[in-house]
Amino acid sequence: MSRLLVRLLLLAGSALLGLLALAPVVLKGQVDAFYGRFASPPAGSLVLGTSRAAQGIQPAVLTAQLDGHFEGPLLNYAFTLTHSPYGPAYVRSIQRKLRPEVKNGLFVVAVDPWSLSLTGPEGTYPEDNSFIGQLKQVSQNPNLPYLTRYQTKPLYRLLLDYATATERLHPDGWLEVNIGTDSAQVRARTARKLQDYRRLAAQQHLSAGRMQALRQLIELLKPHGHVYLVRLPVGPGLLQLEQTYQPGFDQLMRETASSSQVPYLDYSTQPYATTDGNHLQQAASKAFSQQLARDLKRL
Repeated sequence: MSRLLVRLLLLAGSALLGLLALAPVVLKGQVDAFYGRFASPPAGSLVLGTSRAAQGIQPAVLTAQLDGHFEGPLLNYAFTLTHSPYGPAYVRSIQRKLRPEVKNGLFVVAVDPWSLSLTGPEGTYPEDNSFIGQLKQVSQNPNLPYLTRYQTKPLYRLLLDYATATERLHPDGWLEVNIGTDSAQVRARTARKLQDYRRLAAQQHLSAGRMQALRQLIELLKPHGHVYLVRLPVGPGLLQLEQTYQPGFDQLMRETASSSQVPYLDYSTQPYATTDGNHLQQAASKAFSQQLARDLKRL
């Protein structure tokens, strides 16, 4: 009996130590590349879009250069092309994240052809079945609904991945990615990324429903502050593919911005360095965020 008791005490002690080790990881929002955005307080200003914006726009840079020009905190609430293309689910999640009393917020709405495209019939949105569509609590720390339903790693992996991760989600929602950027690595990743997007171009179409959601989002945000449509820089190969896939996209964004009475800033042709033709490198992300801040300040 004494041996059993000792074993039980050792097991309980090990579990307690594991929980104590995990607590800082969870409370700091470092569970994965998404969790921290759902464990942060409601936001006063937002960066929106897919992973292109998640990695490419740094709220800390915008805040430093635009201090006092908008209500904070500014949170990068952009996820991935799978989770946060523009659609009804993303609009509802944004509504939940934004403080309702905000009147002078800053809203950077990143657009590209893929974030407004759809595979399959209109009205059927894959992200409805993801955390974007199903998570009701988006400002809770710890966020138990996310941890119990969408965090699927064994607990020991959380500690290991925290120590060795190439991705680090900052408290302001910027996703820092640490991968090699020598020319050979970038060329190889760019070639793979172009293959992925060529497949998407063959399967998808510009979605009327996603365009409607974008317009709805703009009108939803306008009473809360200043809204800007922004097209981020990409590599020349991906830009050429986007122009072939949706040759009228830039004009459509200009018309959308004009009819909604918001500015549209197109940086797609500007030569910022990427990791894969799609996502900006860290230094380029900072430089682009500085340029964006200067342009927003002029506006």
